[in-house]
Amino acid sequence: MTGPAAGPLTGIRVLDLTSFLGGPYAGMLFADLGADVIKIEAPPGGDPSRNRQDHVGYSSTYAGVNRNKRSVVLDLKNPEGRPLLHRLVKWCDVILLTIRPRSRAGLGLDYDSLRALNPRLIYCSITGYGETPEARDRPAFDTTAQALSGLLSLVLGKFDREVTITAMLSDLLAGVYACNGVLAALVARKDTGEGQEVRTSLLQASLAFEVFNFFTLFAAQAANRKYTSVRPAGYLLRGSDGKPFAVHVPPSPEGIWRNFVEALGLPWLNEDERFRSKAARAANYPLLHEIVADHVRTAPRAHWMAKLWGREVACAPIYALDEVFGDPIVQSLGMLHTFIDPWGKEQKTVGSGVTFSRTPPVVPRRAPLLGEHNQSVLRELGCPDDEIERLERSGVIGAPDPLVAKLRADGSETQT
Repeated sequence: MTGPAAGPLTGIRVLDLTSFLGGPYAGMLFADLGADVIKIEAPPGGDPSRNRQDHVGYSSTYAGVNRNKRSVVLDLKNPEGRPLLHRLVKWCDVILLTIRPRSRAGLGLDYDSLRALNPRLIYCSITGYGETPEARDRPAFDTTAQALSGLLSLVLGKFDREVTITAMLSDLLAGVYACNGVLAALVARKDTGEGQEVRTSLLQASLAFEVFNFFTLFAAQAANRKYTSVRPAGYLLRGSDGKPFAVHVPPSPEGIWRNFVEALGLPWLNEDERFRSKAARAANYPLLHEIVADHVRTAPRAHWMAKLWGREVACAPIYALDEVFGDPIVQSLGMLHTFIDPWGKEQKTVGSGVTFSRTPPVVPRRAPLLGEHNQSVLRELGCPDDEIERLERSGVIGAPDPLVAKLRADGSETQT
């Protein structure tokens, strides 16, 4: 890979055969940590998410989760496409796929076939519901995985109206669990010298994410208690100015509860037998929440948050997305980054969710144009220029975005 390299995964090469959101997000996590992530895209248009919303060929959906990668357009249905992919597989440490199992076999992308080419390969597949006979052929997307896992009910609570799902939790969780699994497999490979197959799905990742909720449910069932997903420690409130904020008052230690009621000017709640103990507060939580909510409507949000912070009670404003990076606490994390897009405009993005003391994540660079690295990757693979030209003429290597040639003609440095 050309250009500066940094991050704890420098030297690891990842072949990214994923599309849409969950798989590309996993690839981005590797790229942020310094891995050389090569996105393989099918001609003519590449990842379908490129053509959504605001910019055909380079949509926000695509650009948001494909930064720090390189793009190669490769036709796997062309007879010469598969041997070239096999050369890439031998060259890489990890392969990520979101292709359905039956389609993988038809393209020669099943685990056994690729393991025979590279026994050290970490093979990671991300599916909708899993690869069991009951699950593998069912179409799935984020919304349906959230629904089937129960995650949607936790997010929405009781709902009797049409809603729009804006947080792609199952997709992104699958990406996180895929990254986690591959990293563990890379560590295991140091001892065994061999790769392995790593599987996850939108459904499996969502279920694992809900471990606390399910454990609480199972415990309640075992004790013949009624289960509720309501958290009696949380308060969602509004000040007199209508601005919302959240407060968390855990059941213990008891001192936090006392600080909470004293900060609000409601010390009598601590003497009321309906709220004196944590068990009583849990049993009477709806009434308690109503009392607190009515009381805080008498002063603006800033007033109450200053009072609560003064008594070390956890609270925070409830922000819309366009408000988040105006907060000084958020700003202090240094997670807002800028980069220049292919049209020379400055764009913003959010950086890595992990901080390292010695091997920092890669500074975000823009997502690649379609086929932007066709030639550079193939040269690194060992293909001479005449072979690259022949592969381009035969359609094995698909045409890059026309902007790639324009940037080069203008002398602009392309993404590397």
